[in-house]
Amino acid sequence: MKRHHRAAPLAVLLALALTAGTAAGGEGHGTDLFGGYSFASIGDASRHGGNLAVGFDLGPISGFVDTSFHWGSQSAVSLSDLTLMAGPGARFGTRGGTVFFLRALAGLVRDRASIGIFDVDISEGTTGLGFMGGGGVDLRVASKLAVRLQADYLFYDAGIGGSGSCVPDVPNCDDTGGGGWSSGYRFSAGVVYRFASAR
Repeated sequence: MKRHHRAAPLAVLLALALTAGTAAGGEGHGTDLFGGYSFASIGDASRHGGNLAVGFDLGPISGFVDTSFHWGSQSAVSLSDLTLMAGPGARFGTRGGTVFFLRALAGLVRDRASIGIFDVDISEGTTGLGFMGGGGVDLRVASKLAVRLQADYLFYDAGIGGSGSCVPDVPNCDDTGGGGWSSGYRFSAGVVYRFASAR
């Protein structure tokens, strides 16, 4: 029933990976460190948090390591998530100038929900395999500084490592032995520091 829902995001991620893999070589962009605000919409719930990421040259393409954390609430349920992803990508533009990038990442997603009933807190956490694809732009501010705007699509298995039980009213929860698949969008904005920029 949900096979088409799962296949579409994976096809997009595969396309991004192929784009990165066939990107033309040329001048590398070096290593950069990003940190900033992040907004995630997962299921029907909105969450706020932060995003940290490192980009670096990986032969003719680029590599990325990305982590983010969010928290929010829905129907009196407290929600939080932690992601740790890595994967290939491509960066286009002039080193030290405006740079566009695409990437396809894979890693782990830790999702937790909790609710207070009288004086008792009930919580449920799962750790699952996740995939994320997207891109953005770094706008030059100074020789080693830029402002980043980016958008990503997150798709992950919320059932791996879970007990199969649900906190009441938790979105995307399933009592049949796992949380099933969840997906959503993540938007981030912040500052990029470019190490050893050529300009």
